[in-house]
Amino acid sequence: MDDIASVYAELSRLMSPLWENTKSFANSSFFTSLAGAFAGAIAAQRIAERGKFREELVKEFQSTNSVIALATSVANVALSLKKQHVNNLKSSYDADQERFRAHKAKILSGQILHQTPLEIRPNLMFLQGISPPIATIQDIVLSRLSAGGRTIASVTALADSVENLNGALSKRNELLTSFKNKQLPEGATFEDMYLGLCYQERHTNQEYEGSIKAISLYTDDIIFFSVKLCEDLQYHSATLTKRYKSKLRGAPPKNATADFEKARQGGLIPKDEDYVDWLSGFISVQEPVPKWWQRMNPIHLFNRR
Repeated sequence: MDDIASVYAELSRLMSPLWENTKSFANSSFFTSLAGAFAGAIAAQRIAERGKFREELVKEFQSTNSVIALATSVANVALSLKKQHVNNLKSSYDADQERFRAHKAKILSGQILHQTPLEIRPNLMFLQGISPPIATIQDIVLSRLSAGGRTIASVTALADSVENLNGALSKRNELLTSFKNKQLPEGATFEDMYLGLCYQERHTNQEYEGSIKAISLYTDDIIFFSVKLCEDLQYHSATLTKRYKSKLRGAPPKNATADFEKARQGGLIPKDEDYVDWLSGFISVQEPVPKWWQRMNPIHLFNRR
């Protein structure tokens, strides 16, 4: 015990001057200035980070609103095409198919002779392709937004649908040109090519029928996917608003909206039931994936703990 006491006394004599020097340094104006400068640097860094956070968040608001506006315009183009042309084209073609079946049934039942002319009313109007800003939408969604999941899938499906519709419209126009110039396969009549009937006993060409079905299908696809894209981005915009209010002061930017209720009531928007297989891959709209500037923000890092 005496040895321990002597060691303690010796250390005390050595530490006392060191402690006094440390207190003196801590109370010096130099240390105070250094501490103040350090605290100021930390505060300045946080302010700069908060400013960067605000800037990037506002940019994403703007990009989201831009895509909503662009996707709405795409939907409106397809809705207008469907209302003005595609619905009539499909219904008139279906009616001609029904007239042919009724005509054939009457021949088989002996009500009319085989030579009795078939009365059909073909809609042979040429329809031009559409050129919505799909590339711009893809660029913004894939490179400027943190939205993921169904949003990206909707953009991809929308781009494919536009390409497929234009292909179907182009194919139909080619067939209409061949009809007009009477460039038909040997032994085939216009009715054979138009209705997809068998000619020369073993040949059948259903390209025109297929083009009608494709035009109707892909027009609906464009409407459906552009509407879903708007819905998902409005959800994403609401998420951005919550993030803004939870971390920043002041009013957040306004959110763009898209209203398709009138078109839905008019039966122009396909039902979700028609796209069950596609929708089944997405349980819900996913939370947006934070960007690098969000992941590095001290507030985000703190919230992850």
